[in-house]
Amino acid sequence: MLCNKMIGRVIGLSFLIFHFSFSPVGAQKHLYDTGFLVTCDGVEENFADTIAIEFVDNQIIIPVEMSGRQFRFLLDTGASQGVGFTGSGLPYVKEAGYVVAVDFNGRADTVRVVQLPKFQLGRLTVNGYVAQVVNGRGVHRPYDGMIGFDIINKGLLCKIDTRNKRLILTDRKKHFADEQGYEVKYKLQAFVPYVWVSPFKRHMDCALFDTGFSRLYSMSRESFQKHVYKSRQVAAQVEGRALGSSTIGLNSVESADSVYFLALDRLKWDEFSFLDYHTSTSDGSSHIGAELLQHGALIINPRRERMLFQPYNGTDTVTISNRQPQMSVVPYQGRAMIGLIREESQAYEDGLRRGDIILQIDGRDVTTFGTFQQWRFARGETYRFTVRGLDGTVREVMVRK
Repeated sequence: MLCNKMIGRVIGLSFLIFHFSFSPVGAQKHLYDTGFLVTCDGVEENFADTIAIEFVDNQIIIPVEMSGRQFRFLLDTGASQGVGFTGSGLPYVKEAGYVVAVDFNGRADTVRVVQLPKFQLGRLTVNGYVAQVVNGRGVHRPYDGMIGFDIINKGLLCKIDTRNKRLILTDRKKHFADEQGYEVKYKLQAFVPYVWVSPFKRHMDCALFDTGFSRLYSMSRESFQKHVYKSRQVAAQVEGRALGSSTIGLNSVESADSVYFLALDRLKWDEFSFLDYHTSTSDGSSHIGAELLQHGALIINPRRERMLFQPYNGTDTVTISNRQPQMSVVPYQGRAMIGLIREESQAYEDGLRRGDIILQIDGRDVTTFGTFQQWRFARGETYRFTVRGLDGTVREVMVRK
Protein backbone atom coordinates (compact mmCIF):
# COMPACT_ATOMS: atom_id res chain seq x y z
CA MET A 1 0.00 0.00 0.00
CA LEU A 2 1.40 3.39 -0.99
CA CYS A 3 1.07 6.72 0.75
CA ASN A 4 -0.56 9.82 -0.67
CA LYS A 5 1.87 11.63 -2.93
CA MET A 6 3.22 14.74 -1.25
CA ILE A 7 6.73 15.95 -0.64
CA GLY A 8 7.47 18.04 2.41
CA ARG A 9 10.42 19.36 4.29
CA VAL A 10 10.75 21.12 7.54
CA ILE A 11 13.29 23.32 9.17
CA GLY A 12 12.81 23.93 12.89
CA LEU A 13 14.44 26.79 14.79
CA SER A 14 13.77 27.17 18.53
CA PHE A 15 9.99 27.04 18.94
CA LEU A 16 9.34 27.69 15.25
CA ILE A 17 7.92 25.20 12.76
CA PHE A 18 8.80 25.71 9.09
CA HIS A 19 7.85 23.44 6.19
CA PHE A 20 9.28 23.67 2.69
CA SER A 21 8.44 21.44 -0.24
CA PHE A 22 9.13 21.25 -3.91
CA SER A 23 9.16 18.51 -6.55
CA PRO A 24 8.83 18.22 -10.31
CA VAL A 25 5.27 17.43 -11.36
CA GLY A 26 3.25 16.75 -14.46
CA ALA A 27 4.87 16.85 -17.87
CA GLN A 28 7.97 18.47 -16.41
CA LYS A 29 9.09 15.31 -14.56
CA HIS A 30 11.50 14.38 -17.35
CA LEU A 31 13.91 16.93 -15.87
CA TYR A 32 14.51 14.59 -12.91
CA ASP A 33 17.79 12.92 -13.84
CA THR A 34 20.18 10.56 -12.03
CA GLY A 35 22.51 10.43 -15.03
CA PHE A 36 25.19 12.41 -13.20
CA LEU A 37 28.53 10.65 -12.70
CA VAL A 38 30.03 9.82 -9.29
CA THR A 39 33.67 8.74 -9.08
CA CYS A 40 36.13 8.18 -6.22
CA ASP A 41 39.74 9.13 -6.94
CA GLY A 42 38.88 8.74 -10.63
CA VAL A 43 37.40 5.24 -10.20
CA GLU A 44 33.79 4.71 -11.35
CA GLU A 45 33.09 1.37 -9.61
CA ASN A 46 33.78 -0.54 -6.40
CA PHE A 47 34.41 2.45 -4.15
CA ALA A 48 33.51 3.66 -0.68
CA ASP A 49 34.30 6.95 0.98
CA THR A 50 33.80 8.41 4.44
CA ILE A 51 32.85 12.10 4.37
CA ALA A 52 33.06 14.38 7.40
CA ILE A 53 29.73 16.07 8.21
CA GLU A 54 28.33 18.54 10.71
CA PHE A 55 25.14 17.85 12.61
CA VAL A 56 23.87 21.20 13.86
CA ASP A 57 20.30 21.91 15.00
CA ASN A 58 19.33 18.51 13.59
CA GLN A 59 20.59 19.39 10.14
CA ILE A 60 23.17 17.32 8.24
CA ILE A 61 25.65 19.70 6.64
CA ILE A 62 28.13 18.40 4.07
CA PRO A 63 31.19 20.43 3.00
CA VAL A 64 31.28 20.78 -0.78
CA GLU A 65 34.18 22.07 -2.86
CA MET A 66 33.04 23.59 -6.13
CA SER A 67 34.99 25.76 -8.60
CA GLY A 68 37.74 26.27 -6.05
CA ARG A 69 35.34 27.47 -3.36
CA GLN A 70 33.91 25.90 -0.23
CA PHE A 71 30.14 25.63 0.20
CA ARG A 72 27.81 24.06 2.74
CA PHE A 73 25.05 21.74 1.51
CA LEU A 74 22.17 20.25 3.46
CA LEU A 75 21.59 16.53 2.93
CA ASP A 76 17.83 16.48 2.39
CA THR A 77 16.22 13.10 1.73
CA GLY A 78 12.83 14.84 1.44
CA ALA A 79 13.95 16.66 -1.72
CA SER A 80 13.90 14.65 -4.93
CA GLN A 81 16.92 16.45 -6.38
CA GLY A 82 19.46 19.14 -5.62
CA VAL A 83 18.63 22.75 -4.87
CA GLY A 84 20.68 25.91 -5.14
CA PHE A 85 19.57 29.13 -3.46
CA THR A 86 19.84 32.51 -5.15
CA GLY A 87 22.24 34.79 -3.33
CA SER A 88 24.46 31.91 -2.16
CA GLY A 89 27.10 32.47 -4.85
CA LEU A 90 26.77 28.96 -6.31
CA PRO A 91 28.13 28.80 -9.88
CA TYR A 92 26.13 27.18 -12.67
CA VAL A 93 27.46 25.46 -15.80
CA LYS A 94 24.36 25.77 -17.96
CA GLU A 95 20.61 26.26 -17.92
CA ALA A 96 18.63 23.00 -18.08
CA GLY A 97 15.11 24.39 -18.45
CA TYR A 98 12.21 25.07 -16.11
CA VAL A 99 10.10 22.88 -13.87
CA VAL A 100 6.80 23.33 -12.06
CA ALA A 101 7.51 23.13 -8.32
CA VAL A 102 4.64 22.36 -5.95
CA ASP A 103 5.13 23.36 -2.34
CA PHE A 104 3.89 21.82 0.89
CA ASN A 105 0.63 23.76 0.67
CA GLY A 106 -0.12 22.66 -2.89
CA ARG A 107 0.83 26.02 -4.45
CA ALA A 108 2.70 25.76 -7.74
CA ASP A 109 5.38 27.95 -9.24
CA THR A 110 7.86 27.68 -12.10
CA VAL A 111 11.54 27.51 -11.16
CA ARG A 112 14.77 27.24 -13.12
CA VAL A 113 16.74 24.03 -13.41
CA VAL A 114 20.51 24.26 -13.88
CA GLN A 115 23.52 22.00 -14.05
CA LEU A 116 26.11 22.61 -11.35
CA PRO A 117 29.83 22.38 -12.10
CA LYS A 118 31.54 19.21 -10.91
CA PHE A 119 32.12 19.21 -7.17
CA GLN A 120 33.85 17.25 -4.42
CA LEU A 121 32.25 15.37 -1.53
CA GLY A 122 35.30 14.12 0.33
CA ARG A 123 37.15 11.99 -2.22
CA LEU A 124 34.03 11.68 -4.39
CA THR A 125 33.65 13.76 -7.54
CA VAL A 126 30.11 14.46 -8.75
CA ASN A 127 29.83 15.61 -12.36
CA GLY A 128 26.66 16.68 -14.20
CA TYR A 129 24.50 17.20 -11.09
CA VAL A 130 21.18 18.99 -11.78
CA ALA A 131 19.55 21.35 -9.28
CA GLN A 132 16.50 23.53 -9.02
CA VAL A 133 17.14 27.21 -8.34
CA VAL A 134 15.03 28.55 -5.49
CA ASN A 135 14.71 32.10 -4.21
CA GLY A 136 16.97 32.24 -1.17
CA ARG A 137 16.16 35.78 -0.12
CA GLY A 138 14.00 36.62 2.87
CA VAL A 139 14.64 33.34 4.70
CA HIS A 140 17.83 32.65 6.63
CA ARG A 141 19.52 29.29 6.01
CA PRO A 142 22.91 28.12 7.34
CA TYR A 143 23.70 26.41 4.03
CA ASP A 144 24.09 27.34 0.36
CA GLY A 145 22.24 24.49 -1.32
CA MET A 146 20.88 20.99 -0.87
CA ILE A 147 21.75 17.51 -2.06
CA GLY A 148 18.58 15.53 -2.58
CA PHE A 149 17.65 11.86 -2.47
CA ASP A 150 18.84 11.50 -6.06
CA ILE A 151 22.37 10.90 -4.73
CA ILE A 152 20.98 7.68 -3.19
CA ASN A 153 18.61 6.90 -6.07
CA LYS A 154 21.77 6.90 -8.17
CA GLY A 155 22.40 3.52 -6.53
CA LEU A 156 24.73 4.55 -3.72
CA LEU A 157 24.32 2.93 -0.31
CA CYS A 158 24.52 5.45 2.49
CA LYS A 159 25.30 5.38 6.20
CA ILE A 160 24.65 8.46 8.31
CA ASP A 161 26.43 8.42 11.67
CA THR A 162 26.00 11.73 13.49
CA ARG A 163 27.72 10.59 16.70
CA ASN A 164 30.96 10.13 14.73
CA LYS A 165 30.07 12.96 12.33
CA ARG A 166 30.49 10.92 9.20
CA LEU A 167 28.61 9.98 6.03
CA ILE A 168 29.63 6.84 4.15
CA LEU A 169 28.71 6.53 0.47
CA THR A 170 29.47 3.38 -1.52
CA ASP A 171 28.41 1.55 -4.68
CA ARG A 172 29.27 -1.84 -3.11
CA LYS A 173 25.95 -3.63 -2.70
CA LYS A 174 27.14 -5.79 0.24
CA HIS A 175 29.20 -3.13 2.01
CA PHE A 176 26.85 -3.05 5.04
CA ALA A 177 25.58 -6.65 4.76
CA ASP A 178 26.82 -7.73 8.19
CA GLU A 179 25.46 -4.75 10.13
CA GLN A 180 22.53 -5.19 12.51
CA GLY A 181 19.64 -2.92 13.47
CA TYR A 182 15.92 -2.27 13.12
CA GLU A 183 14.83 -2.48 9.50
CA VAL A 184 11.95 -0.81 7.67
CA LYS A 185 11.07 -0.91 4.01
CA TYR A 186 10.53 2.27 2.08
CA LYS A 187 8.65 3.08 -1.10
CA LEU A 188 9.62 5.79 -3.55
CA GLN A 189 6.93 8.29 -4.45
CA ALA A 190 7.91 11.26 -6.62
CA PHE A 191 11.49 9.98 -6.15
CA VAL A 192 11.58 10.35 -2.34
CA PRO A 193 11.25 7.66 0.39
CA TYR A 194 8.16 6.95 2.48
CA VAL A 195 8.18 4.57 5.45
CA TRP A 196 5.51 3.08 7.72
CA VAL A 197 5.70 3.90 11.44
CA SER A 198 3.26 3.37 14.31
CA PRO A 199 2.32 6.43 16.39
CA PHE A 200 -0.52 4.60 18.20
CA LYS A 201 -1.12 0.97 19.06
CA ARG A 202 -2.67 -0.90 16.13
CA HIS A 203 -2.31 2.19 13.93
CA MET A 204 0.21 2.68 11.12
CA ASP A 205 1.12 5.98 9.50
CA CYS A 206 2.86 6.60 6.19
CA ALA A 207 5.60 9.19 6.66
CA LEU A 208 8.11 10.87 4.39
CA PHE A 209 11.65 10.15 5.61
CA ASP A 210 12.98 13.68 5.43
CA THR A 211 16.35 14.73 6.84
CA GLY A 212 15.46 18.31 5.96
CA PHE A 213 12.87 18.09 8.75
CA SER A 214 14.56 18.80 12.07
CA ARG A 215 12.11 17.05 14.42
CA LEU A 216 11.60 13.32 14.99
CA TYR A 217 8.00 13.09 13.79
CA SER A 218 4.99 15.12 12.80
CA MET A 219 1.63 13.71 11.74
CA SER A 220 -0.39 14.97 8.84
CA ARG A 221 -3.72 16.47 9.85
CA GLU A 222 -5.50 14.24 7.33
CA SER A 223 -3.89 11.10 8.72
CA PHE A 224 -4.64 12.10 12.31
CA GLN A 225 -8.30 12.75 11.55
CA LYS A 226 -8.62 9.28 10.00
CA HIS A 227 -7.06 7.63 13.05
CA VAL A 228 -8.79 9.61 15.79
CA TYR A 229 -12.24 8.34 14.79
CA LYS A 230 -11.11 4.72 14.94
CA SER A 231 -9.85 4.51 18.50
CA ARG A 232 -10.35 6.16 21.87
CA GLN A 233 -6.69 5.64 22.72
CA VAL A 234 -5.79 8.02 19.85
CA ALA A 235 -8.02 10.79 21.21
CA ALA A 236 -6.58 10.20 24.69
CA GLN A 237 -3.16 11.28 23.41
CA VAL A 238 -4.36 14.71 22.24
CA GLU A 239 -3.20 17.37 24.69
CA GLY A 240 -4.37 20.50 22.91
CA ARG A 241 -5.65 22.20 19.80
CA ALA A 242 -5.16 25.63 18.24
CA LEU A 243 -6.18 27.50 15.11
CA GLY A 244 -3.37 28.91 13.04
CA SER A 245 -0.65 28.56 10.43
CA SER A 246 2.70 26.91 10.93
CA THR A 247 3.58 25.66 7.47
CA ILE A 248 5.72 27.69 5.09
CA GLY A 249 5.75 26.29 1.58
CA LEU A 250 8.08 27.22 -1.22
CA ASN A 251 5.51 29.64 -2.59
CA SER A 252 3.09 30.22 0.27
CA VAL A 253 2.08 30.09 3.91
CA GLU A 254 -0.68 27.63 4.75
CA SER A 255 -4.15 28.93 5.47
CA ALA A 256 -5.20 28.94 9.12
CA ASP A 257 -6.60 25.59 10.21
CA SER A 258 -6.76 23.35 13.26
CA VAL A 259 -3.46 22.09 14.66
CA TYR A 260 -3.59 19.21 17.14
CA PHE A 261 -0.89 18.76 19.78
CA LEU A 262 -0.11 15.13 20.51
CA ALA A 263 1.54 13.43 23.49
CA LEU A 264 2.50 10.04 22.06
CA ASP A 265 3.08 7.19 24.51
CA ARG A 266 5.42 5.72 21.94
CA LEU A 267 6.37 5.98 18.29
CA LYS A 268 7.51 2.68 16.78
CA TRP A 269 10.05 2.17 14.02
CA ASP A 270 9.99 -1.59 13.41
CA GLU A 271 10.48 -3.00 16.95
CA PHE A 272 12.24 0.11 18.25
CA SER A 273 10.19 2.57 20.33
CA PHE A 274 10.62 6.28 20.98
CA LEU A 275 8.79 6.87 24.26
CA ASP A 276 6.97 9.99 25.54
CA TYR A 277 7.23 12.08 22.38
CA HIS A 278 5.33 15.35 21.98
CA THR A 279 4.50 16.60 18.51
CA SER A 280 1.80 18.29 16.41
CA THR A 281 -0.14 17.88 13.19
CA SER A 282 0.45 19.80 9.97
CA ASP A 283 -0.66 20.02 6.37
CA GLY A 284 0.84 17.69 3.79
CA SER A 285 2.55 14.44 4.64
CA SER A 286 3.55 12.96 7.95
CA HIS A 287 7.31 13.21 8.46
CA ILE A 288 10.13 11.29 10.09
CA GLY A 289 13.00 13.72 10.42
CA ALA A 290 16.64 14.16 11.33
CA GLU A 291 16.06 14.12 15.10
CA LEU A 292 15.98 10.35 14.62
CA LEU A 293 19.73 10.59 13.98
CA GLN A 294 20.40 11.91 17.46
CA HIS A 295 19.57 8.44 18.72
CA GLY A 296 21.23 6.13 16.23
CA ALA A 297 23.02 5.67 12.92
CA LEU A 298 21.03 4.91 9.77
CA ILE A 299 21.89 2.84 6.71
CA ILE A 300 19.90 3.41 3.50
CA ASN A 301 20.08 0.66 0.88
CA PRO A 302 18.45 1.80 -2.40
CA ARG A 303 19.03 -1.61 -4.01
CA ARG A 304 16.68 -3.29 -1.52
CA GLU A 305 14.67 -0.17 -0.57
CA ARG A 306 15.46 -0.72 3.10
CA MET A 307 16.56 1.49 5.99
CA LEU A 308 18.39 0.06 8.99
CA PHE A 309 18.30 2.04 12.26
CA GLN A 310 21.15 1.30 14.69
CA PRO A 311 20.40 2.81 18.14
CA TYR A 312 23.37 4.31 19.95
CA ASN A 313 22.12 3.11 23.35
CA GLY A 314 22.10 -0.55 22.28
CA THR A 315 18.51 -1.15 23.46
CA ASP A 316 15.09 -1.25 21.81
CA THR A 317 13.74 1.98 23.39
CA VAL A 318 14.71 5.56 24.08
CA THR A 319 12.73 8.05 26.16
CA ILE A 320 12.44 11.49 24.54
CA SER A 321 10.28 13.53 26.99
CA ASN A 322 10.62 16.62 24.79
CA ARG A 323 8.85 19.97 25.08
CA GLN A 324 5.73 20.52 23.02
CA PRO A 325 6.02 23.30 20.41
CA GLN A 326 4.02 26.23 21.78
CA MET A 327 3.81 28.59 18.82
CA SER A 328 5.06 29.24 15.30
CA VAL A 329 6.24 32.36 13.53
CA VAL A 330 5.64 32.69 9.79
CA PRO A 331 6.43 35.34 7.18
CA TYR A 332 3.72 37.86 6.33
CA GLN A 333 4.48 40.56 3.74
CA GLY A 334 8.15 40.07 4.53
CA ARG A 335 7.71 40.49 8.29
CA ALA A 336 7.65 37.98 11.15
CA MET A 337 4.11 37.18 12.32
CA ILE A 338 2.75 34.92 15.05
CA GLY A 339 1.05 32.26 12.93
CA LEU A 340 -0.09 29.94 15.70
CA ILE A 341 -0.07 29.99 19.48
CA ARG A 342 -1.45 27.61 22.10
CA GLU A 343 -3.79 29.19 24.62
CA GLU A 344 -2.22 26.93 27.26
CA SER A 345 1.27 28.26 26.49
CA GLN A 346 3.38 30.66 28.50
CA ALA A 347 3.67 32.95 25.46
CA TYR A 348 -0.13 33.28 25.29
CA GLU A 349 -0.27 34.01 29.00
CA ASP A 350 2.45 36.62 28.46
CA GLY A 351 0.19 38.36 25.93
CA LEU A 352 1.16 37.24 22.42
CA ARG A 353 -1.68 36.54 20.00
CA ARG A 354 -2.05 35.00 16.56
CA GLY A 355 -1.60 37.68 13.90
CA ASP A 356 0.81 39.83 15.93
CA ILE A 357 3.57 41.34 13.77
CA ILE A 358 6.90 41.40 15.60
CA LEU A 359 8.37 44.89 15.29
CA GLN A 360 11.16 44.81 17.88
CA ILE A 361 12.81 42.53 20.41
CA ASP A 362 14.51 44.22 23.37
CA GLY A 363 14.40 47.50 21.45
CA ARG A 364 16.13 46.13 18.36
CA ASP A 365 14.21 46.34 15.07
CA VAL A 366 12.98 43.11 13.49
CA THR A 367 12.55 44.37 9.94
CA THR A 368 12.29 41.05 8.12
CA PHE A 369 11.36 37.45 8.74
CA GLY A 370 14.99 36.51 8.10
CA THR A 371 16.08 38.91 10.85
CA PHE A 372 13.83 37.10 13.30
CA GLN A 373 15.13 33.68 12.22
CA GLN A 374 18.67 34.67 13.15
CA TRP A 375 17.70 35.71 16.67
CA ARG A 376 19.19 33.43 19.31
CA PHE A 377 16.84 32.88 22.23
CA ALA A 378 18.11 31.43 25.52
CA ARG A 379 15.85 29.14 27.48
CA GLY A 380 14.71 30.70 30.75
CA GLU A 381 15.39 34.27 29.61
CA THR A 382 12.76 37.02 29.28
CA TYR A 383 12.49 39.19 26.17
CA ARG A 384 10.57 42.40 25.48
CA PHE A 385 8.57 42.00 22.26
CA THR A 386 7.06 45.05 20.58
CA VAL A 387 4.21 43.83 18.39
CA ARG A 388 1.40 45.24 16.25
CA GLY A 389 -1.87 43.37 16.63
CA LEU A 390 -4.58 42.67 14.09
CA ASP A 391 -6.38 45.83 15.21
CA GLY A 392 -3.29 47.95 14.48
CA THR A 393 -2.49 48.60 18.13
CA VAL A 394 1.20 48.53 19.06
CA ARG A 395 2.00 47.04 22.46
CA GLU A 396 4.88 45.58 24.45
CA VAL A 397 4.82 42.00 25.70
CA MET A 398 7.33 40.45 28.08
CA VAL A 399 7.91 36.91 26.81
CA ARG A 400 9.62 34.22 28.84
CA LYS A 401 11.37 31.62 26.70
